[in-house]
Amino acid sequence: MAGLVGWSQWTSVPPHRLLPDRYTSLKVLEKEQVSPDTFRLRLETERQQSKEYPVMSSVYIKDDSIQVMRPYTPINPDPYQDGHVDLLIKRYENGSVSRMLSKADLHDVIHVRGPMIEYDYQPNSRQEIGMIAGGTGITPMYQLIQHILHNPADKTKMWLIYGSQSEKDILLREELDKLAAENKDRLRVMYLVDRPSKDWEGQVGYVSEGMVKSLLGTNQPVDPIAVNGGNSNSNNNSNNSDSISRLVFVCGPDKMLAHVCGEKARDFSQGKVSGVLGRLGLTSREVWKLQ
Repeated sequence: MAGLVGWSQWTSVPPHRLLPDRYTSLKVLEKEQVSPDTFRLRLETERQQSKEYPVMSSVYIKDDSIQVMRPYTPINPDPYQDGHVDLLIKRYENGSVSRMLSKADLHDVIHVRGPMIEYDYQPNSRQEIGMIAGGTGITPMYQLIQHILHNPADKTKMWLIYGSQSEKDILLREELDKLAAENKDRLRVMYLVDRPSKDWEGQVGYVSEGMVKSLLGTNQPVDPIAVNGGNSNSNNNSNNSDSISRLVFVCGPDKMLAHVCGEKARDFSQGKVSGVLGRLGLTSREVWKLQ
């Protein structure tokens, strides 16, 4: 009888509801190609009007045939209220989950678990938030930008450096340009590409100290831990953040992270800050690596 009760409780969960503790089946509602190798996929989910969707967070998607999971960040403002999850899927030839999602057709079923919190953002917790992204690493940044700008009570100022292979690979450019134009005093965006066309007027190459300096706020309070010779490597994003007024998120390919701020530590903690941001004097309490 106990087994039957347990099974009844398990199966009573709505099959199309986002859940952080188990995979559920979501159907593909829409599919749109947005770049040569990237698609926007919309998955249907049950609305959960009484819940607030956490930012920054991702969902896990599983390739059931080989039991491999990969995280993806929703780009719509609130999947709980919207009744769907919008994802940007870049196809990688050696990526089983991305290949599976790229081949998905309308009404196909995708196994999803989440949301899984990557960083528990709180409004006005920092005066300035910087973001450095490469490729599909733009998705958590876009999620955060929307969240901040859609909250009238949140006065945080933001800047973004976004690197892509070429102009046609810049994802969400129209949306980012619109948000920047509508919020000139709150959001600044810089694009850079590796392979510019002859008409390209933006930045070229890798993220540099000069690029970051041109956007990084001035007259920032000095990190007291850094002054005392320490370097906090905590994985907890709530550690005395009120003593520091800025935070820089970094998300992208491993090589980009190594160049900009250093990769995470072997135990998956945030680790020390090196690279461009380290040379500029930012500490591990001022940088958060999304990887």
